Amino acid sequence: MKKLMIGIVALAVMAGTAFEADAQGRGHQKNARKEYVKHYQKQQKHAYKYAEKRDKAYRKYYEKREKEYLKYVKDQHKHYRDHDSWYYGPRFHHHTEYVYFPAYHTYYDPYRRGYVYQQHNAWVFAPTMPSVMAGVNIGGLNVQFMANLPR
Repeated sequence: MKKLMIGIVALAVMAGTAFEADAQGRGHQKNARKEYVKHYQKQQKHAYKYAEKRDKAYRKYYEKREKEYLKYVKDQHKHYRDHDSWYYGPRFHHHTEYVYFPAYHTYYDPYRRGYVYQQHNAWVFAPTMPSVMAGVNIGGLNVQFMANLPR
């Protein structure tokens, strides 16, 4: 009878220890999850601030570039030409991807406002439209929207 009582007490102590250890583990996991969420939110906030700063720098650059171009046009007595005005038309509205013209093997890069095409087995960037596309009605061409430019 004495051995039975000792066995029951020992079993109760082991079970109590196991339940306590499980409870501690779950609490630790909750805290770890909270820490992870805090860390993730902090990273997202930092990324957003970085993107906002980068976008502000891009806007500033493009505004300065446009101002300089208008000054050049005025000084040289030339006609103002917005080379990529077609891109802001209704067909391409709200697209932020690169525009690919399969018939001409040419890409339009809206971020740098220029064209990327292959010349002498090398990819070339030019702010003006390639000569093979001069006079082409871009609104009627078959286009594809691409996430990345070729390497």
